[in-house]
Parts: sequence; C-alpha cells; structure tokens
Amino acid sequence: MKLAGRFLLLGGILWITHGWADDDSIALLKRMNHAASSLNFDGVFLHVDDQHLDTLRVIHKIQNGKVLERLYALNGNPREVIRDAERVWCFMPERMMGLAGLRSTNQTCFPGFMVKNLDGLASNYILTTGNVDRIADRTAIRLKILPRDAYRYGYELWADQETGLLLKSVLIDQASNAIEQYMYAFINIGIDIPDSDLLPMTSKEELEWFNDKKPPKMMAVADSPWYFDSLPDGYNLINIMQRSMPMDDKRLEHMVLSDGLAGISVFIEKTENPAYENGIEQMGAVNAYTRTIDEWQVTVIGEVPAVAVKLIGEALALKH
Repeated sequence: MKLAGRFLLLGGILWITHGWADDDSIALLKRMNHAASSLNFDGVFLHVDDQHLDTLRVIHKIQNGKVLERLYALNGNPREVIRDAERVWCFMPERMMGLAGLRSTNQTCFPGFMVKNLDGLASNYILTTGNVDRIADRTAIRLKILPRDAYRYGYELWADQETGLLLKSVLIDQASNAIEQYMYAFINIGIDIPDSDLLPMTSKEELEWFNDKKPPKMMAVADSPWYFDSLPDGYNLINIMQRSMPMDDKRLEHMVLSDGLAGISVFIEKTENPAYENGIEQMGAVNAYTRTIDEWQVTVIGEVPAVAVKLIGEALALKH
C-alpha cells in the first residue's frame, strides 16, 4: 500500500506576475485546513490511480490539539498506519515487520489538504469555486486549482458544505486527465471516538520493528554543502535536515521544497554503489528522479510532473 510509505517519508501554461483567486476559493481552503485539524471523523474512502484501487478506513481524532489517526486497508494485504502523539507506526503483518518514524506535523495524507502559503498560492495557481455536488451522501462544494505552468499538477476538490472537511480530491495533469483520486464512500463527522478505536489489529510485540536510529536534525541552509543554482518559478527551499533511514545506519540529507501546495523532497546520501540508475521513475502520481554526483546519490521525489523533479535534480550542486 503506497499510502503507508508516504506517511513515513514523510508524508498551467504561463507564469504571470499578478496572481488571481476569488475570495470564496481562499475562504473554502481555510475552512478545509481548519476542518482537518479540528474535527473527529470515521470513514471509508477509495484511493484510485492508474494501477491500483485501494479501499481504506480512516479514524481521525483530535486530542489535546493533536491529530491522532488510524488508517488501514480493507483490501489486499492487511497493512495499517497508526499516528499517535509522538510517532507514526506502519504495521506490515504479512512481512512480520513494522516501520516507525517520528511525526513532524499534524498534516494527514487525506483528507489533509494543507496549504502552507495561502497568500502566495495564486501566483502559481488559478483558483475558482464551482458547482455543488453530492459525495458520500453529503452536499459538497467543488473547488478547482489549476497550475499556471508545467511544473505542478492541478487539483479538483470537493469540501463538505456543512463542515468544510475534504470529501474528494482529484489530481489532474496539464491535459485535465485524472492521475489520482481520493473519495469518501461513507463518513461520520463530529462523533466521539473511543481510544480503543485507534488501537492496531496487530500487536506491536508480534513484529520486528525498524526505527529511526536518531531523530531528524534540522540544519541551517548556510551549513549545507549543497545548493540549487536555479529552481522552477514558485518553488522555495523550506528546510534541510539530517536523518537516518529506519532499516539501516546510513545518514542522509533531506531537503524539502514547496510552492505552498506541492511538496518535493530531495534525498542525498553518500554511496559507493548507487542503488538506482539515473533517470525518471513514475509510481502513480509520484515522480522520482535519480542521479549521481561524484560519490553521492541524489533522489528527487514528489507528486509533481516529471519535468519538475528532473529540473530540480539537475539544478542541485555542491558548494566549492
């Protein structure tokens, strides 16, 4: 289930100088952001891309200002992800193993359509509200977010009219083709959720666990030996950290870039034998670009077009 991996990692046409977004669109995005971080809910949703159809249940509880969550597959292998107050736990009982990582934010994969920079969003996207529709037997308002250039995808979103909670999300390419979809089939919002509903089906003691050897360490940009000689319009370097991988002792540098909506990760590790050949790899909506720079292997990954990850990967350079 690709969704589990993302929790641990983690998680247009022309540039113009004057952005545009109507007030209704911005207000709806603010409601969506607030709903995902303030409401309890329990639902079943579908995740569809060109290769897979997964049915998952999500139980989402707010406790002491933190998002606690349980996400598990209803088809295929019985994997599940638990987000407690401190960590993210990925259970893979068919492999008798689990992965655990420190959580860094309250953001959730779905429905957590979090916008980091509402003020700057209209510089990179065109936002418009649309028709009212019906999703999971609830009235929903449609919002379109279309890219202004080829370096990001677009979105069609449907937010619950009553609460603002995101009920459906469609990722679309430049030709308006659907790349990936999330949609609730059933949901209860604003309910009491007992702590027992957040417990995993598989006991932690039954699995072999691979954990972060050390917590991520934030770095100042000036302290990194790496820099970008150029970036696609709208993308900025958000942070840099040193981190370890759960299943080995290697330390790597993790750079995070964003345009306020789309996020891209750049992983840099020293290696004598690169694990991947240089080039682009697509995994559903995710594109990854790998290259080597001297003894370093660089992987750029994100839910963005291939041209974006390649341009960012090629722009990375070592300081002299």
